[in-house]
Amino acid sequence: MDSKTLLLAYMRAKKYSQFQEVAADLGFTSSYISAVNKGKSQLTDATAKKMAEAAGLDVSEVLLSMAAVREEDPELKKAWYDILAKYSKGAGTAVALAITVFATPSDGPNLTAHNVYYVKLNM
Repeated sequence: MDSKTLLLAYMRAKKYSQFQEVAADLGFTSSYISAVNKGKSQLTDATAKKMAEAAGLDVSEVLLSMAAVREEDPELKKAWYDILAKYSKGAGTAVALAITVFATPSDGPNLTAHNVYYVKLNM
């Protein structure tokens, strides 16, 4: 899960339709929330934890996933995904991780952990 996906999950959980609502709720500017939505900014772990809790998501899984997304070194990125797969212990997640990590081009924007959640939710 990347920051944008967490933002959207948070908005769904809170039944927000505007970024201004999120900004007011979390104490950020609307421009910062917009930058997160566009992938130009990443949430801090503390903010991600707060948002994951409010959205009813597994905080540890979200933080592991975000660490994987942030990592730029391919070997370390794979290590984070391996840790996430072991933590999740779910066959659906393991399959989604394999699809995400190995079936997408490494230079494209699709190599992010939020694809794991997309695939996992649509299996």
